[in-house]
Amino acid sequence: MKNKSKFLIIGFIALWVVVFGLMWLKALTKKEGIKDAASLKALAGGNLKPSSTMAQEERRETEAVPVRCYKVTPMDFKDDLPVMGTVKGGLEIPLKFEINGVITSINFREGDMMDKGDIIASLDKKDAQLKIDYAKSKAESAKTQALAAKKKYEIHKSLYDIGAIIKAKLEEVELEAKSAGEQAKSAEVEVRSAEAEFKKTDLIASREGVMGTREAEVGEFVTPNNKIATLYDISEMFVELGIVEKDVDKVTIGQDVIVTVDAHLGATFKGRVDYIYPAIEGKSRTLTAKVRLQNPDVQLLPGMFARAMITVAEFKDALVIPSLSLNKKDEGYNVAVIDAQNKASIRLVKVEYITTDYSVIGEGLYEGELVVTETPQELKEEMPVQVIEVQENATAQ
Repeated sequence: MKNKSKFLIIGFIALWVVVFGLMWLKALTKKEGIKDAASLKALAGGNLKPSSTMAQEERRETEAVPVRCYKVTPMDFKDDLPVMGTVKGGLEIPLKFEINGVITSINFREGDMMDKGDIIASLDKKDAQLKIDYAKSKAESAKTQALAAKKKYEIHKSLYDIGAIIKAKLEEVELEAKSAGEQAKSAEVEVRSAEAEFKKTDLIASREGVMGTREAEVGEFVTPNNKIATLYDISEMFVELGIVEKDVDKVTIGQDVIVTVDAHLGATFKGRVDYIYPAIEGKSRTLTAKVRLQNPDVQLLPGMFARAMITVAEFKDALVIPSLSLNKKDEGYNVAVIDAQNKASIRLVKVEYITTDYSVIGEGLYEGELVVTETPQELKEEMPVQVIEVQENATAQ
C-alpha cells in the first residue's frame, strides 16, 4: 500500500513538472515570437537567433542606405607625371685650338655670354709671326726672281725674232721664266698658309652662346686634343629628365611637357619629349627623357635644376568619375548607379584610364547619372538608398 502511494506521488510530481514546463515554454514562445516547432526546438538547443535580431537584419535590408554620389559629367581630363632633371645646352661645342702652343690669355669666365667672332683665348703668337715674316720674305724674293726671269725671256724673244739666237736657247729661257713664276706663286701660298696658322692662335666663338667650365689656364701648353671649355648654344635648350622604372611605360616621344626652374619662379617653358634613351642607367634605375625647349629670352642656362610635368594621358569631353567609385571584380570593374527611385543598380563599366584619384569611363555610364562614392555597407541590386550629397564638376587634372 505504501509503495502504491509512493508511485502516485511521484507520478503526480512528474505530471506537475510536465504541465509547468509546457506552460513556461508557451509563455516564452509568445514573448519571443517563435511560430513553429522547429524554432522551438532550435531555441531549446540554443542555436536559434532571437527573432528581434532577424527583424533588425530584415529592416536593415529594407531601410534606405545613406550614400554620397558623384554626378557623371563630360569634362577634359589630363594626367601629368611629375619628374625632375637638369637643363642642358641645345648644342654643346667643345672649344679646342687647332695648333700646339702656350696659352697667353683667356678672355671669359664661366657663364659669360659670347657673341659670334669673340676671341675666347689666345696662344703665344711669336713663332706664328716669325713664320709669316719668313714666308713674306721668301715670297718677295721669289717675286723678284720671277720678274727678272720674265724680263730675260722678253729680251731673248726679241733676239729670236731677229734671228740672233736659236729656238733652243729661247725655249731654255722660257722654261726658266715659268719655273720662277711657279716658285713665286708657291711662295705666296706659303704666306697665306702662315697667316692662316697665325689666325689659329686665337680661339674664336663660332656662334652666340654661353661659356661652360674652363678647363685650361694661362701658361699651359695645349694641343688640339686639349679642350679649353664648352660653348653652349642656348637659343634652343634641352632638359634631361629622370623617369623612374615604374613610370617608363607612360612616357613616349611627342608628349607635351611643362618645365619650371627655381631661378625664374612663375615662369613656365613648354616643350615636348624629343628623345628617350634606350636603356635604364645607374643605381637610381631611371630612364632619361630629353625634352626640347625654346629659349628666346635666355632665361634657361645649362646646369639649372628643372621640375617638369609630362602629360602622359589626355582626353577631351570624357566621362570621368572618382576612382573610389569603382569596385574591382573578377569580371572587371563595376559601379553602383542610383536611379530615379533612389535604388541601387550594380553596373559593369569599361575603364579607359585609371589613376589614384579619377578614372575615365569608356562604356557603361551616361551623362547625368549618379554613381556612389561613399556608402557604409556594400550595396546590392535594387537596394534603397538615401542620397545625402551629390558632388559635381570635380577637377580631373
